[in-house]
Amino acid sequence: MTRSPDLLVLTIFGLVLIVSGGAEQARISGAVGAFLLGILLSGTIAERARELMAPVRDVFAALFFVSFGIAVDPADIPSVALPALILVLCGIATKMLTGWYGARRMGVGPKARMRSALTLIPRGEFSIMIAGLGVAAGSEADLGPITAVYVLVISTAGTLLAKYVGRTPVQR
Repeated sequence: MTRSPDLLVLTIFGLVLIVSGGAEQARISGAVGAFLLGILLSGTIAERARELMAPVRDVFAALFFVSFGIAVDPADIPSVALPALILVLCGIATKMLTGWYGARRMGVGPKARMRSALTLIPRGEFSIMIAGLGVAAGSEADLGPITAVYVLVISTAGTLLAKYVGRTPVQR
């Protein structure tokens, strides 16, 4: 293993290009290939890479979310509002059930169970990543706007619900 941080980053970048290119040739998403490469890296190399690539990861993550937002036409949102809100309700219900059940299995009280249930709600970033892959692959045209509405509503509602958990009547 090299001691040069520059060489490590460039080597990983080169591997990402090779693996992603190979995945694309096999008609698999290049992002999936890069993800698999990340899983394969382990030990000291993975630890050093995590440190060195954190700023780059954050910049590319921000660019990914900006590019996803640019791809969504706000004029498409009203036509997908109802299906998106149905998904929001299903997402909130299942996340709350999961958080409540998991906290109950850990033996915590009702107040902590509710807090656990509510803090799961705003997690929707992975939905954007999956939808981004689907949009890039040319699948369903409404996937981008539905996901955008879903993530915006679930993030906002979940954050507000988690913030005010101590003030809800369930907590008394």
